[in-house]
Amino acid sequence: MNNKIKDAFDAVRAEDELKRNTKQFLSAYTAKAENPIRYKKVAVAFAALVLILLSFGSWRSYVTPVSAISVDVNPSVELGVNRFDRVVAVDGYNEDGTELAASVDLKNLNYSDALEVLLGSEAMQPYVAEDGLVSITVIGSTRQKGEKMSNRIRSCGYAQSPNVECHSANREEAEAAHEAGMSFGKYRAFLELRNLAPEITANDIQTWTMRQIRDRINELSDGSNEQPNRNGFGGGYGGGQNRKNN
Repeated sequence: MNNKIKDAFDAVRAEDELKRNTKQFLSAYTAKAENPIRYKKVAVAFAALVLILLSFGSWRSYVTPVSAISVDVNPSVELGVNRFDRVVAVDGYNEDGTELAASVDLKNLNYSDALEVLLGSEAMQPYVAEDGLVSITVIGSTRQKGEKMSNRIRSCGYAQSPNVECHSANREEAEAAHEAGMSFGKYRAFLELRNLAPEITANDIQTWTMRQIRDRINELSDGSNEQPNRNGFGGGYGGGQNRKNN
């Protein structure tokens, strides 16, 4: 999803600007028009053109992700979410993640429903068996949107088990994560670990499960982070350590 979120913000701004410019043009043209019949023809033609452009823009708005959700166990999957809260993109960020993304149909579902389908899918079960850890990380189109998405996910049943931790991230972290070849959820965990162990590199943890990363963080911090902070969007969904390595 490199640059997809940035492009989406630009697309939304462009569509809003088109609407504003259309209104300003029609107002100015009405004031200056000396020939009402000629004005009417021009206005109708221009309005038809604007409708075509807006229809195209509406479709583009639907298929363009403006928010994102990263789901990491060891499979790393990112869901692109449009301005209508629908999943319009599903991308894997490692081999297991690519296989998982291809095995479950999540597009056009509301993001909270998509997470329920993903976490409950047969393909996910080998990773969430035993004591695996699922990390859900949210980037909203705005800070307020991110908080709203986080609250909604937190209220869902799959976020109640102690084996799911949920976090928020930002666009800068997402860009850095993608440059490092990771989902932004796993990258956020890497940054947390690197604060405790600066010698660990992004390459070192590429094949680590989220449980392995969390356990290492807990070891280095004397267990003070043993359970995710619910106020920091921590939660849970039944466990599962990855049985495959990339």
